[in-house]
Amino acid sequence: MADKTIKTRGWTLWSRSGYRGPSDLKPGGGTGGDPEPDDPDDPDEPPDQDDPGPAGARAPAPAARRRPARPRPAGTGTLIDQIIADRAIRIEYQAVHDTEHGQVVGFEALTRGPEGPLRSPVQLFAAAQAAGRLGELDWICRVTAFREMLDAGLPPSISLFVNVEADSLIEPCPPDLLPTVQEAEQRLRVYVDLTGRAISRFPCQALETARRARAANWGVAINDIEFSAAGAALLPTLEPDVVKLNHQLISSGLGQANIALIAAMAECERTRAALLVERVENSDAAMIARAAGSHFQQGHLLGKPGPLPEHLPQPLQPIPLLVHPDPDETVSTPWGVLSAGGARLTSAVSQAGLDHLILGITTRAAVGDQPPAVAVVIPATAEMAPERQVMFTMLLERCPLIIIVGPNVSAWSDWRVRAADMPVGHAYTHETCFVVLSPGLSMAVAGQPHGGHPQDPPMWDIAVSQNPDLCRTVMRQILCTVDTLAGGVHHHG
Repeated sequence: MADKTIKTRGWTLWSRSGYRGPSDLKPGGGTGGDPEPDDPDDPDEPPDQDDPGPAGARAPAPAARRRPARPRPAGTGTLIDQIIADRAIRIEYQAVHDTEHGQVVGFEALTRGPEGPLRSPVQLFAAAQAAGRLGELDWICRVTAFREMLDAGLPPSISLFVNVEADSLIEPCPPDLLPTVQEAEQRLRVYVDLTGRAISRFPCQALETARRARAANWGVAINDIEFSAAGAALLPTLEPDVVKLNHQLISSGLGQANIALIAAMAECERTRAALLVERVENSDAAMIARAAGSHFQQGHLLGKPGPLPEHLPQPLQPIPLLVHPDPDETVSTPWGVLSAGGARLTSAVSQAGLDHLILGITTRAAVGDQPPAVAVVIPATAEMAPERQVMFTMLLERCPLIIIVGPNVSAWSDWRVRAADMPVGHAYTHETCFVVLSPGLSMAVAGQPHGGHPQDPPMWDIAVSQNPDLCRTVMRQILCTVDTLAGGVHHHG
């Protein structure tokens, strides 16, 4: 496996060398901009006062290993400030079962507050959001989970799912917690669990988080896509190792839940990702999950949340960690990927012909049932014609994530546009590319100059594909290029 190191990037979540979170990415200068707090309910409890909720956390570490709390002036601060300062949360664990082999293969970390009015995670996280400290609390929960798992001494192939609240995608990790994060990167088999809500609110940061987690040889899980069109749409771009579905929703017959189920099954079939069904409460639920292809299950039928066990056998079939191939270094551009991968090739196409083709793809992306992720490579010679401006406006109004590489485009970056400036002489300089990717739509077109006299109107050789695997490969290469140009995950051969 290629050696993968991580370059510190302002808003990224995972970094061996530390995290810096810029305040300008925080909506309203607070914790995320939503008037309603994200619901951190336990996947297997009804939402009552004692409901455990997923914040990717767990109980305080043993006293000998606990990180020092931040100093708090005597007599100041609210109850949530005190809980955060004292790291006074605890965690219970919901086991993930391999129903084929009758074994526990992992745990999801679920947060509880201390005894009192903030014991329920619903109240705990709502209070943290109201105080502007939701991201910080989420870090404390997640790192407490790491510490306890490190101390538990369970088999190394036992997996730990840690949930990520949207606000901690843009919140710096408290410095005193970074050593535990770094130790966990080295020793634990972790799945970073991104919710559909987090993906909808901060898709660029969710993408970066997934790529950094994978660079640390961790897995990526996506849940709550039943509630999030963006979460389902970005499955082929994020390429998760695990897709989690809520049994109560997939058995409801609701339209969005059915869309999520079909998208999840298709993703798992294509990539061999694991399908994990939650809230399995009875044998009928277990059979519905099994029919969908999920033998990894979680719910009260299989066991309630509790402490980590003292002993577990080595799993016969651990939850899979997918191998995502690094881009072929001998094929350095989208044109090269498509032409080498068997895309349909056409030579000597005019600029008007190429623009017409791209506009057709854009229109399909803008009006389809499921908005796709889009990646664009703009050549150094391109001018932003009015038609192209209209095209980008259509995409910005519709698509959950847009990736752009081109000259002087970094100013376009925002919460769902990841843009990287292309330097003079870059391999992409003279190429153009347009990719759209969703569970139901895969299209890519790339062009390179056809040649001819410099005074002649530009002509293009183009490569076009609707092969989903080939389109994913092009998207993967563009993402790696953005990482290299704009910071992020950096790959070394």
